[in-house]
Amino acid sequence: LLIGVALGDLLHGLPINSAHNYTGSFWDLLQPYGIFTGVTLVLICALHGATFLSLKTTGDMRERAGQLARRIAPFTAAAVTAWVIWTHVTHTSAFFLNPIELLAILAVLAALWLVYERRSGFAFAATTVTIASCIVAIFTGLYPNLMVSSTNAANNLTAQNSASPAYPLKVMTVVVIVLLAVVLAYQAWTYYVFRQRVSPGDF
Repeated sequence: LLIGVALGDLLHGLPINSAHNYTGSFWDLLQPYGIFTGVTLVLICALHGATFLSLKTTGDMRERAGQLARRIAPFTAAAVTAWVIWTHVTHTSAFFLNPIELLAILAVLAALWLVYERRSGFAFAATTVTIASCIVAIFTGLYPNLMVSSTNAANNLTAQNSASPAYPLKVMTVVVIVLLAVVLAYQAWTYYVFRQRVSPGDF
């Protein structure tokens, strides 16, 4: 919830002065758009978790997870659709949805259908795409800003005025390239190790 509120606030704007210091109060962080972004993210993650449990468990646990997914899915689809439309209307001037926004809606609708079809694997993949496309939509809407100032657009934190000097960026690029490969390899290994369903007999 808090991650969603924070991401929504970054895009919607916060009171920032010319020194790039936050000048608002605690309550300025709780904007309607930020709160709705947080609630939407919670619903997506709840559906994602329910589909994962349905995919990875057996028996009663699998059935309960499937029931939960079917209860959450309609609310999640409605929230994501409303959030995409709200984001598009308030943060872009184009009439049509961009490909990322359209992908978010199509993915969550696919997840809704797949959950009711009891196709856990594809439903999990669809919720994964939904999460990714919603987050990407926020950052593509932000770019080149990192944080929007609601006080004055000249006070926006941008990729240019917030960047580190060239040398630290080069060092971090090398670090990321190396560590990203390690993280991806580790994640692939964990998915391989836990590829089977878990049943009560395994305990």
